[in-house]
Parts: sequence; C-alpha cells; structure tokens
Amino acid sequence: MSTCDQTMPFVRIIELPPIRMARSGNGDLEAFNKYWSRVAAEDKSSLFPRDFLWFNPQLDCFEWLYALPAGVEDTGGYATFEFPGGLYAVAACRDEGADIERTNKLIHQWVAESEQFDQAPSSGPGARWDMGHIITPLNAQETLGYHQMDLFIPIVYRGGQG
Repeated sequence: MSTCDQTMPFVRIIELPPIRMARSGNGDLEAFNKYWSRVAAEDKSSLFPRDFLWFNPQLDCFEWLYALPAGVEDTGGYATFEFPGGLYAVAACRDEGADIERTNKLIHQWVAESEQFDQAPSSGPGARWDMGHIITPLNAQETLGYHQMDLFIPIVYRGGQG
C-alpha cells in the first residue's frame, strides 16, 4: 500500500494506552534493534508490532521505543519511561523517505482541517511526538520489495482532551 497515488491518505484515529517502554536514547539503534527483537521473539501474546521510532527533539536524534510486555524486567540496560499513551491520527505509507514525508505532511494537514481534533502539545509533561512503525512482516517485505509503515501523529480532541 502506498499513498503516492492518493490526494489524502485514509486517516485512522487510534488510542494507545499508557505503557512502560524501553528506549534507545541517543545510543546505537542497531544494538537496540537486537535487544527488542530478542524480547519480541519471546513475547507470544503480541498481536501488533510493539516498536516505534520517533524524533526526540530533547536528544536531537531518532529514538527507538519498545513497549515492554507485562512482566518483562530485562531492559538490556536501556532506560525505561512511562509512555503517556493518547490519541493518534494514523495512516500507512511505504517506508521510503519521500512517501514518509508526503504522508506525514498530509496527516498534519488533515488534523489542521479537522473540526474535532488538534495536534497534541509537543512540549511539557507527557509530550508526544510524531512516530512510526513498520507493519509489514518480514516475508511480506521480501515479496513486496518494500516495508509498509504506519505514521502516528499525536492529537487531542478539540478543547484539549485525549
């Protein structure tokens, strides 16, 4: 699926729960990938990918996040934090620079034109930033020749709730 041929992507509204996450910080993303991939392989209860990537303006770098399954104490030495959860406007695109940028811009436009939602604050307590995660299983990526990615834009209901 790609949004390249569409004027506006189909935007879904989802709510992520507050959850404890491990984070790469400004460390080696490949090492963090190995850590969370090991934990994910042991997690037989997960229905969806639990990893996310966002640009953390406080660290001025991309930061990989992994929603820890209940009971997991081994953080591989990585810091954890309480992800605040909240509402997100979400759309899928190819995991390719131009499609990511275009889709991200269109989702932000959709939020700006919405009568029900505003963009969530990106600073202060509970700050949330745009993020994404790969939704394609490895064998599908090998067949398609690309990954599909969901982009998550943090939103609140008009009036500040959510």
